[in-house]
Amino acid sequence: MNTAAAIDRIESALIHLESTVGEPVFNEWALAEKNPTGWRLIEYGGSRKEGFLADFNTDIAALKNTLDPAQTQIGDFAFSHEGHGTGFDAHMCVGQNIFLLLNNTAKSTAEITHNPKWTAAQIHFAELLEAFIADPMS
Repeated sequence: MNTAAAIDRIESALIHLESTVGEPVFNEWALAEKNPTGWRLIEYGGSRKEGFLADFNTDIAALKNTLDPAQTQIGDFAFSHEGHGTGFDAHMCVGQNIFLLLNNTAKSTAEITHNPKWTAAQIHFAELLEAFIADPMS
């Protein structure tokens, strides 16, 4: 999958998540590639790009142990119950060394998953994950 197709898939999934839950589930996302020298931002969706880049290492801390490309395969995902504010709430591996980072800057993962509509909304997260498994980013 190329970057443009990935962006369309991500934005569509976020719209479906929001319409099912009744409020934004993730209001910020990024496609980032892990390489030997660190992270490279591929694309960002949200309202704080400068802050996102400046705070990246701090914001990724809660998910850091699950973002090792040597230990991660396309389709792997994780949620952090430690992420709050700008700290990332979730990620999925969408290509070799490429991760989709997801965040809700207003709510924690615990608050998001406490919503009774979250269970029904998970299908949209799963569909997005399946799309990247079938056609990973390259």
